[in-house]
Amino acid sequence: MSQIDDQAEITVANLQARIAAAWQAFQVFLRELTPEQLSGPTDAQGWTIKDHAIHIALWENSLLALLNSESRAASFGIDEAVWQQGSDAINRILQQRYQDLSIDEVYKTLETNHQAVVARIAEFSDRDLLRPHHEFQAGSTNNDPIIGWMVGNTFEHYPEHEAWMRDILAR
Repeated sequence: MSQIDDQAEITVANLQARIAAAWQAFQVFLRELTPEQLSGPTDAQGWTIKDHAIHIALWENSLLALLNSESRAASFGIDEAVWQQGSDAINRILQQRYQDLSIDEVYKTLETNHQAVVARIAEFSDRDLLRPHHEFQAGSTNNDPIIGWMVGNTFEHYPEHEAWMRDILAR
């Protein structure tokens, strides 16, 4: 979930603009990389830039599941026990599961999932952004506004991973 300061001030139009700008910057960065840069060097956890890119795609897909009141664990193809272990455990499994995807498959998944999230967010009203998490996820008691997950899995998520990707390139 996001830690943005003033969630109540974000409108759908503002959210869409911020997502679009961050996405465009992220795409420019990725498209400038060679196949060797995307799938060669790794960070300390053994992730390539391509691994970070598919991570973004998979978490956007889990955001879509959340917004559609579906199981986020199921969107990852993991069981609830793994989901309960938290993002580090989930991310380790996902990185191992998807590390052999081709660059083209990663780009296609990234674009497909992103477009689905953007389309779903367009269906929200400004008021919907402040609806509590528990209205979207069965069994949740979390009262935090859903906007936090939207922000945290989109325009805050891209630059977070881009910084780690740039660190890989600097090695």
